Amino acid sequence: MFKLKQDIILFLLFLCLLSCSSNPKSPIDPKKNIFITKPEITFNIKNLPKQINVFYLNSDIDPDSTSSLLQGITDNYYYYKEKIGYAPELNFIDFSDNAYCMENMTLLKESFSVGLLFNEDYSLLDNNCYQRLLKLRGLLVTKNKIMGIKDQKLREFHISREVDITNLLDIAKNNGSMRAIIIDDSTTRDKALIEKIWNNMDGEVVSSVSSERKISSQKLLAEILLLEQSKVRSRKLSRIIGLQIKNEPRKREDIDSIFLSTSLPNARSLKPALEYNFADNISVYLIPSWREEGNLTDNELDLEKVVISEMPFLLNTNTSFQETNSRNNSRNFAIGYDAYELVLLLDTSSRRDFNYFGLTGLITNKYPSIQKKSLHAKVINGKLEYQDYSD
Repeated sequence: MFKLKQDIILFLLFLCLLSCSSNPKSPIDPKKNIFITKPEITFNIKNLPKQINVFYLNSDIDPDSTSSLLQGITDNYYYYKEKIGYAPELNFIDFSDNAYCMENMTLLKESFSVGLLFNEDYSLLDNNCYQRLLKLRGLLVTKNKIMGIKDQKLREFHISREVDITNLLDIAKNNGSMRAIIIDDSTTRDKALIEKIWNNMDGEVVSSVSSERKISSQKLLAEILLLEQSKVRSRKLSRIIGLQIKNEPRKREDIDSIFLSTSLPNARSLKPALEYNFADNISVYLIPSWREEGNLTDNELDLEKVVISEMPFLLNTNTSFQETNSRNNSRNFAIGYDAYELVLLLDTSSRRDFNYFGLTGLITNKYPSIQKKSLHAKVINGKLEYQDYSD
């Protein structure tokens, strides 16, 4: 009898541990293409910040990117205002219009700050202003990782395309790819970076080229697949023996994969050229450009069999909650939306481990780092077939 009671108590304790888990519940449903969810609301509204200050430097290079970041934050703000009645004072502060930085600002003691250091020109920020920003309690959203953050009250959400590249190359290696050709274009210019990462994975780069507008996709790929050399050899042999030789091009045997780091329009042009040049059985992996926004469609026949690494918001996935207002699938909108999500989670549990499936990907907080992993998909019969985060 005592043993039975002991077993019941242990079972109840086990259930309690499960229900009291520090990780928010984030049920995704691949069968319904749901890869974006909201974290479970476990926080007390009264304990959330009364004031949220968003600092940004308006980009003269790309003003639309800043607008999309702020729109993402605003949309998520109104989501929580409607769902749970949480509506803090939300301030947007443009550093470029603030000559005295934060000297004349009144920041509440319990406020939470978000620094959007994502644009290319954030390095123009005054050093004194930058140092003040690093002393605030809050979150920095960065493209280039910041070294030397010592204040435990300040966390960094680092959004890096390099991480997407590494994850996709890891998938390629797991699929047996080892000898690759790398193709970038004017919107990425990162073939050297990809080659370095691939070499560090013990992969071999047979060739790396840039796809320029003045060179057609068919001509570019014919050159790197050595088809022109085959034709030259055939013509020389014909002259020697005095007979016409039928030339049947064969794909290069020394490569098994191609890494495309290009805009979507360029990728759609390159992939059919690959098939035309007898390389249809070479595995193709695509990391879309972050400089040129483009949306995947429901009929991507030109990208057939291509494996893509991207934010789930840009892979036409479904959400487990309301539709967002900006379904034009902007990358910066997704970053802003997730940044606001992290404000609520980090303010109440900065040191607690958690994860959730955001618009930008699987976000994991394991103090002191915040990590993001993109979703992967393969185009089958023109449709995106999602491969989950673990594949």
